[in-house]
Parts: sequence; structure tokens; C-alpha cells
Amino acid sequence: MKTFKELIGEFGEALKKTVVYRAGKKKIIRKSSKDGYKNVGGKEVKMKAAEKLARGKAMRKVAKKNKAKAGKMAKKRARTMRKRGDR
Repeated sequence: MKTFKELIGEFGEALKKTVVYRAGKKKIIRKSSKDGYKNVGGKEVKMKAAEKLARGKAMRKVAKKNKAKAGKMAKKRARTMRKRGDR
């Protein structure tokens, strides 16, 4: 039997709605607030160890890639801001 405080804690760590912008469109997705959990069919499910490792590896790869492209992105952003300033 769980205590009242434990039950309240579980409700607090449920799926949370998050606003994401992809391809210029606003999208609302449900994300898990707990580390090591994911959303499957509207429910919070614990990830397997292999999946956690694969995601970590992928995130490190993407971070490295983004760092390499940061200068290029900054130049493009600066050019866009200059164009916006002319309006």
C-alpha cells in the first residue's frame, strides 16, 4: 500500500505536454518527466539499458555535429537578421 505522499509524487511525474516547433509548425507532444522513461501509446514506459546507451551515443554524435556547424549557423543567422533590419 502506497502512502498519500507517494501517490501525489507519482501524479507529479506524469507525462507533460511540451510545445515543439518543427518545420515551421507548432506541435504539442507529451514527454515523460522522469529520466529513463519514454512515452509509448500515451503511457510512461521504462527504457531498456541498450536503448539508453544508444540514445546517449546518438546525442553525443549530434552534439559534436552541431558544434562543428555552429559557425555556419551563426553566419546564416547574422545574414538573416541584417535582412530583417532592412524591412
